[in-house]
Amino acid sequence: MYDCIVVGAGPGGSTAASKLAKANLKVLVLEKQALPRYKVCGGAVSGRAAEMINADLAKVTEDVINKVDVRWAKSHEPPVRHTSEIPIAYLVMRQKFDNLLAEQALHHGAHIHDGEEVKELNFYDDLVEVKTDFSTYKTKTVIGADGALGITARQSGLYVPRSKGVALEIEAAVDDSVLEQWRKTVLISFGAPEHGYAWVFPKANHLSIGIGRFATQSQNLLDKLKTFTEPLNINWRREQVKAHPIPLGGIKRDFSRPHFVLVGDAANLCDPLSGEGIAYAIESGSLAANSVLNAFSTGDFTMADYQQHIEQKINRHLKIARQLAGMFYTLPSTFFKLFCSNRQLLAWYFDTIKGEKNYGDVWALVKSVIQPHHFASRKKRDKIYR
Repeated sequence: MYDCIVVGAGPGGSTAASKLAKANLKVLVLEKQALPRYKVCGGAVSGRAAEMINADLAKVTEDVINKVDVRWAKSHEPPVRHTSEIPIAYLVMRQKFDNLLAEQALHHGAHIHDGEEVKELNFYDDLVEVKTDFSTYKTKTVIGADGALGITARQSGLYVPRSKGVALEIEAAVDDSVLEQWRKTVLISFGAPEHGYAWVFPKANHLSIGIGRFATQSQNLLDKLKTFTEPLNINWRREQVKAHPIPLGGIKRDFSRPHFVLVGDAANLCDPLSGEGIAYAIESGSLAANSVLNAFSTGDFTMADYQQHIEQKINRHLKIARQLAGMFYTLPSTFFKLFCSNRQLLAWYFDTIKGEKNYGDVWALVKSVIQPHHFASRKKRDKIYR
């Protein structure tokens, strides 16, 4: 019998487990893969996410980003460069980053069973039964942190099978001289694919190169990735490409039920504009832990407070990001011209990544500089994200 079982040892799950174990609750983390496990991801920990991490991020940081080159793929104009004295993001390999957070949870007293897959959840009036491929456990609360393809959202009846983007990624080996040119700098290229972007992130020994589309309609992303990498003289084979879903947030949904909450990708809490999920996973993991602690304090295990807190602190901002995405990805050339002429707009966006501003601030600025007729057909454009 446990006070809380956390399903998934990603950033959200480990954050919740650390906080609960530190508060002397009996916590079990169930992770279906052996730790440390490989995770397909660009591995950009935003400045905002870094502020929420209590572990020593420097141990796993491969590069610190202070410069971002933003370009529109269909333009011959040079990229617009944004520079920040405060780090915009910290680049990591997810197996090391996630393992760092899992080790922190272990340090605080959580039990971690890796290589143990959850197969079934059974809900009763005052507890939840969790069946795995090895054993059966009982618990007062469950935190579903098993990602976009995890089982807990389905088993809890909270699954929302929509609003998913997709990303492709390769880890490209390059000469040291080429890698050195990318140090502290990332490239973001909008315009191809539509409703997404391509990127180059420098890691310690390679370049992480990828492409993501944040809409439900499909495109041939492999062809788009090839078009993006050819001018960079990056060679790759199809078998090197790895894909992962991006469960986009900012939609109306239930995040909790009695004795149970969803966090991170399992809760569709990825940014519809940037695709970022790590910061929201960490934040929702912390909010989930607060809700569990409140349940044990009050005896109220409805977890209704979690629904309210996610809406207020996360999802309302993701709803604004969804509005911005509906406009931005429909008018990429317009926004690129704005980036060239109005550096404040670009600076404010990266300030949200650093945690210094929020999407409400950016939305207000966008409305002040974009012509009103661009807003008229916003509802029509938003359909592509549903």
